[in-house]
Amino acid sequence: MALTKIGRLLDKGVIKDQTNLGEAANDSDEYLLYDASTDSLKAIAASNVTPNETLITGKTALGEGAAANDQILIFDTSASVLKKVTQTNLLNFPTISSVSPTNAVSGDGTGNHTFVITGAGFTGATANLLNNSGNTVTFDSQTVDSATQITGVIAKSSLPGSGEPYDVRVAAASGLASTLANQINVDQQPVFSTAAGSLGTVASGARSGLSFLVAAADPESAADVVYTLESGSLPAGLSFSSTSSGALISGDADAVGSNTTSTFTIRAKDAASNTSDRAFTITVNAPASQSFTSSGTFSVPSGVTAVDVLVVGGGASGGGGSQAGGGGGAGGLVYRPGFTVTPGGTVAVTVGDGGPQAGGPGPTPSAKGQSGQDSTFGTLVAKGGGGGGIHPEGGPQAHGNDGGSGGGGGARAGAPGGSATQPTQSGDSGNYGFGNPGGSSKPESSPSLDGAGGGGGAGGAGGNGQNDPGRSGDGGIGKAYTIADGTTSVYYAGGGAGGIDYCGPGARNGGGAGGQGGGGNGGHNPNPGQAGTANRGGGGGGAGSCGNTQHAGAGGKGIVIVRY
Repeated sequence: MALTKIGRLLDKGVIKDQTNLGEAANDSDEYLLYDASTDSLKAIAASNVTPNETLITGKTALGEGAAANDQILIFDTSASVLKKVTQTNLLNFPTISSVSPTNAVSGDGTGNHTFVITGAGFTGATANLLNNSGNTVTFDSQTVDSATQITGVIAKSSLPGSGEPYDVRVAAASGLASTLANQINVDQQPVFSTAAGSLGTVASGARSGLSFLVAAADPESAADVVYTLESGSLPAGLSFSSTSSGALISGDADAVGSNTTSTFTIRAKDAASNTSDRAFTITVNAPASQSFTSSGTFSVPSGVTAVDVLVVGGGASGGGGSQAGGGGGAGGLVYRPGFTVTPGGTVAVTVGDGGPQAGGPGPTPSAKGQSGQDSTFGTLVAKGGGGGGIHPEGGPQAHGNDGGSGGGGGARAGAPGGSATQPTQSGDSGNYGFGNPGGSSKPESSPSLDGAGGGGGAGGAGGNGQNDPGRSGDGGIGKAYTIADGTTSVYYAGGGAGGIDYCGPGARNGGGAGGQGGGGNGGHNPNPGQAGTANRGGGGGGAGSCGNTQHAGAGGKGIVIVRY
């Protein structure tokens, strides 16, 4: 039966039975299609319009995951053809099952985190993390241990708590990737703000009123951190306490015989019982000393608030002349422990010279001893020693001079020794100053027995001349201190001995003995008076002659010693 063009020749009644097809078309069914090129209706088999499952061998739907060697048909739009692709190439994406640990402990922020990622399809894959803003956090290093495990390492500083929770992502070489969300949280432990190592070195003179603070904070909480002394020990005399501001180490450190470093570990614990440990040290130094043998400046070390000071003035020379001269007085001595100084400041230091040699051959064969010069340390003043008297009977020339320690009286007729001025001098250290008077010459009983008085020392008065034939006064003893090295006792500021003018029987071999602490021996023909020891402030020995004019001994230079 011929059909005419739709719209002009065909109506619904032309098609037999007029029933709609209620199922999929069979391969043998035909469709009527209008062929615009020929302006006519044509029949076309259903198999040529839409292939159905009868065209696929087996017709059975795949009831499980595709095997690696299975093939899938994909329409390639660039070539307008169907192509086969293997399951491996189409669906080769990794899968993540877990990551360990899921709680990363931050500690003090140093060191690394190590994460182990498990799953499948990891061969040739790359792992990274994603923070809560979606930004990629790259591992510092990673190793594909196997197709099912990747190990990643990252610095703790690169994984802050602010970025939690972190996702784990693994990408295959093909670009296909899997992500396991919200897997890693950062458990932030207390973080120390005080650097590990030395908290400080304490000079011996700065051991009192010490205070050291070690602080840490919990990044996850405003609650106070609690501190404990976990191991080691503090310097003796110091105590430990936990405060809201930090671990407080305070007190007065005990003195030490040698530089001593104490090592200890402090633990900080937050409200969640997370802990961080850090090791510290404190060093307490044994006293150090600085000796000044000439004038200069003492620079106060940092942290030093008090020093021990020994100040010794210059010793005086003994009296010189044709007969017996008195011994020179030792320089005044000041010993002041705990003298206040300013850390980092300076203190002026003056070291006094000893009195120059007096008398002897020359234009002035008889000359009274010369006083020593003052020594100072800041406001501390040690007065120079007083010179020894000389032979002329009576009058001021025979008297010993006043000074830090007084000079001995010159022979003869009981000439008095000089007075000690050190303890009462304005600006000195009061009860810490030491000086003593010089001894008198012997009372006259025979013109031939001329023994002069010894000069005073810091620890004792000068000896008097005696009527015992040919006996002059010894120098006064000085005072001993260990300030120079902390252990060795050294005498300073010994007085010079008186000289003697006696040639008869029973005369001693020489004049009097100089006082311990640098005092010079008295003269006796043919030996002049001996000089006082330099940097001890000793007085010089008085001259003696037995008819020949002799020199008296010069005074010894002073010294200043500072210990801290």
